[in-house]
Amino acid sequence: MTTKQILVSSGAAIALLLAGAAMAEQPATPWVSGDEPMNVEDAAQIKAPDPSAEAQAKTEKMLKEEAGEISGDMNPIDEADAKEIKEPHPSPEAQEKTEEMLQEDKMELQGY
Repeated sequence: MTTKQILVSSGAAIALLLAGAAMAEQPATPWVSGDEPMNVEDAAQIKAPDPSAEAQAKTEKMLKEEAGEISGDMNPIDEADAKEIKEPHPSPEAQEKTEEMLQEDKMELQGY
């Protein structure tokens, strides 16, 4: 092989590498974050809202319950768990003992 042939083949190889690298960096379909392609077949599955007042009231109730749970305004307690909850002990000695235990835990957590 002559020097000219080596240079031409090397140049062609470098050009192919650069073209491949440039194509690899370009996404096939540039999407903005959160975009999803619309599938025309999915449109047939979309149903119109139910016009019955009963169904709408049921949906509204469900949404209000979920909103309370999500926001933390309402803390649903399982009935089985509610039976296990006890009232605080009214004894001052027991309360003082609990306070001391909490102070020790706090000191321990803070590294004292």
